[in-house]
Amino acid sequence: MDAAPTAASAPADYEILRLLGEGDHGRCYLAHPPARLGLDRPVVLKVFADAVGEQAYERGVQELRAYAAAGSPHLVRVHEAVLAHGFVHASEHFPLGSLAAPARPVDRVATLLALEHAARAAHALHEAGIAHGAITPANVLFDGDPGAPPCGGRLAEPNLARHLTPGTTLTGMGRAGSVEFADPALLAGARPSRRTEVWALGATIHRALAGTGLYGELPAPQPISSIRIVLTARPGIDPGLDPEDAALVRACLAPGGGRPATAEQVADRLAALAS
Repeated sequence: MDAAPTAASAPADYEILRLLGEGDHGRCYLAHPPARLGLDRPVVLKVFADAVGEQAYERGVQELRAYAAAGSPHLVRVHEAVLAHGFVHASEHFPLGSLAAPARPVDRVATLLALEHAARAAHALHEAGIAHGAITPANVLFDGDPGAPPCGGRLAEPNLARHLTPGTTLTGMGRAGSVEFADPALLAGARPSRRTEVWALGATIHRALAGTGLYGELPAPQPISSIRIVLTARPGIDPGLDPEDAALVRACLAPGGGRPATAEQVADRLAALAS
């Protein structure tokens, strides 16, 4: 990865350390923040690839302000958002990694605690009228200091692409890994809701505890094929999953009124599984 995109896209007062990852709509870098923020540790700098105008920037900032106002201790803190060559925001860095890519082996109790905290964070957002829109293992981060065991979880900021990129839809997410955690109702045109987010929590719980997806392994380079699979196949729960874990996943995916009514109810059941 060359350094040109970094220098061209990131604010000049951040010192880029390295690339952390690349998604559908931009890149994440580990960076030293400017002195004006008064922080003593690196941050994650997310740089959106698409050009963003003033109105889209204001929409993104409003979303982040509403996200911060939800007030959950289990949400990743966003330090600031700026308009450089595109939309850029800086947030807390969690060196222990995520459910999708932990920095070291993580036991069942730590995994359940991270999932519980993510569900409580999602509930706080829902109470504030915000649908997260991207509940996946990659967005559930392990809380704690390097060299110590994880002590909980944090849910990363909501999916801002829908506010920053006109015309962005779930069918344009681009990566099969994102489609796996989307309620099929969303792909069929439903609006995000508590109900669809409970489905995403169920899919995330399944992947984190079973190590497999509800549809097996979707064809990563072929998002349209992945969407077709999700819309036509029945999600399957891994037969090796603990019966109580499987019962929670099954409840989160239930049709009709069978799902937990809130993400908080999912969190309570996760806490019971860990006890």
